[in-house]
Amino acid sequence: MDQQRPGLRGPRAVLAGLAGLGVIAGLTLRTAEYPGTLPPGTPDPELDLGLRLVCAAAVLIAVTLAYLTFARHQDEPLAMACLPGLVVTGVILRHLVVTIPGVTRIQPAARVVPGAGSWVLLVSGVAMTAAGLAAAFAVRRAG
Repeated sequence: MDQQRPGLRGPRAVLAGLAGLGVIAGLTLRTAEYPGTLPPGTPDPELDLGLRLVCAAAVLIAVTLAYLTFARHQDEPLAMACLPGLVVTGVILRHLVVTIPGVTRIQPAARVVPGAGSWVLLVSGVAMTAAGLAAAFAVRRAG
């Protein structure tokens, strides 16, 4: 059952691991860019520490699932990687859609735009989700 496509399991697990590294890289980069200092009373547009910790925990889970995929020679653990991927994607989409445009509405002079970290996090979250979903479809086909 699991031996039908052993060559495809590795690339999916590697993609999930690389996406996890992408999330870590995204967390170290700025998630919001704005010229100079913000006007007084403007909330900080950067992704806050709590959401960064949620993303870091999601990476830990995804890397653990990728490791279990290699250790057990099964796609089932990797299929669950779509959940941390969805968490990272959801966190950054909330940040992009709600927080950054909200700052600009409160104080248009701030001219806040998404930073490089936001885009790296978004791509990494989507890649992690895709790797998990691909593994889930592989499990379903094999079963």
